[in-house]
Amino acid sequence: MQFIEWTTEMSVGAETLDGHHRMIIDCLNRLHPLLDAEGNDAEVKAVVATLEDFVLVHFSEEEQEMKRAGYPDWRAHKELHDRMYDVVFALKSDVERGDTVDGRRLFELIENWLVTHILGEDRKYVPFVATHAAAPLAQWKRSNGREV
Repeated sequence: MQFIEWTTEMSVGAETLDGHHRMIIDCLNRLHPLLDAEGNDAEVKAVVATLEDFVLVHFSEEEQEMKRAGYPDWRAHKELHDRMYDVVFALKSDVERGDTVDGRRLFELIENWLVTHILGEDRKYVPFVATHAAAPLAQWKRSNGREV
């Protein structure tokens, strides 16, 4: 059994963003059993580096999608992303220095990510993204009236 299970209530209704959330959960699931084991520093470093890189990609793409969809609170959401990134970066810094990974920091990340962020904050933009995704794309017409 995985440490964190993806559920449909975590879906934000955007396939790309849901895929990102699943990838981040996968990183956390890979990291969790490594924390108590000895001699796997290289693997922990690799997972944490992947987590950091993917979080950056996800945050950027999610923020762009919120802007495109007209979500009015995207700036406040971005501030939450910035704070969550600081937690991931601190975790990565601990690992790179060879410090023992603070399990509390990992659980803070998990709690903030799943409970507060995906199941709380991300749910707020779902109606905007769903409406944006459902809206037909505008067709550009040539001067002769034919669609491109």
